[in-house]
Amino acid sequence: MVASYEGHDRQLLYLTIAPWMIGSFLDVATQGVLVCQFNNYFNWYKDDKTWLRVAVVALVILTTLKMLDSCAVTWIAQVEYFGDLPGAVLLNYISWWQSGVPLMGATINFYVQSYFLYRLVAISKRHWVSYPVGTVVVFGWVSCVVATIYIKLQDGPNIQHWFAAHLGSAFTADILMTMSTAVFLLRSRKNSLKQTQTLVDTLVRLTWQSAAPAAVCATLNLILSQAMPGEFIVSTIPNQLLPKLYSISMMFTINSRKDVRLVSSSGKTSSSENATSGRRGTRRDDLELGRLGTIQVHKQTETVQRVDWGTGHDSAEDVKYTTRGPTSTIQESAQEA
Repeated sequence: MVASYEGHDRQLLYLTIAPWMIGSFLDVATQGVLVCQFNNYFNWYKDDKTWLRVAVVALVILTTLKMLDSCAVTWIAQVEYFGDLPGAVLLNYISWWQSGVPLMGATINFYVQSYFLYRLVAISKRHWVSYPVGTVVVFGWVSCVVATIYIKLQDGPNIQHWFAAHLGSAFTADILMTMSTAVFLLRSRKNSLKQTQTLVDTLVRLTWQSAAPAAVCATLNLILSQAMPGEFIVSTIPNQLLPKLYSISMMFTINSRKDVRLVSSSGKTSSSENATSGRRGTRRDDLELGRLGTIQVHKQTETVQRVDWGTGHDSAEDVKYTTRGPTSTIQESAQEA
């Protein structure tokens, strides 16, 4: 059948229909990665707060529906419209399950970016930080809504312009959130001990690692959507992949709390280890989600201070030392950090 298409028809086949199939394969493959991440989350964090577990369940539903839609698009175009190239191409504009794919992906992107926006506020302890970034995130989603309207109207130039606005906003929001989170983490590194600095370095590295894949994919999507406008939609491939990369980054960040806790507990001094060994297994110090918002810094000068993540300066003490001869014992206040 491929040999019967020549010239422009063959270009349509390769640059319009085939990208949907490749994007669908990537969608299913990355869904497999997400299934493993979801399984790890529900096995590792059974004591998480209800809202976080509900957020993960919602992500399960959204990504599963996205995968099913990708499979349906591929089946209809490749099987039901087999041999009808013009009809298969027209599905990009007239069928809701295909013309709405970008908006489905943008909704998942918006959902995940909202989580990272919450994480930024939790770490910085400053709500105003979220206002400019949140504005960009909302504008990115609204831009995709407008682009979807123009898809139904088959208005190529406006589709191109509004997709550029959507993808550019997604990339900008990622950069702003990543840099802001890293800045506030690094500020908490000042005047802290080596184990705290190691913890902060781990969180900063985690922040960049989780943001990089989605940012690269959004950039590639933007380039392809502008370099090949009109009826050729090679950008469908990264567009199908982008929401799954966002979802993977969210689950990667949530599941990495287990490793962050290990880093947090591995560098304590011997005196603090003896004092806290009895409660290390039950302490719910969710550093990544800002449930604490502070890091306890154990100093060897018989003081234990709390360093606020937002300011990086010492705050009120909630751990006291009582000296008894050559040794010291730690009395922890009832208030958990």
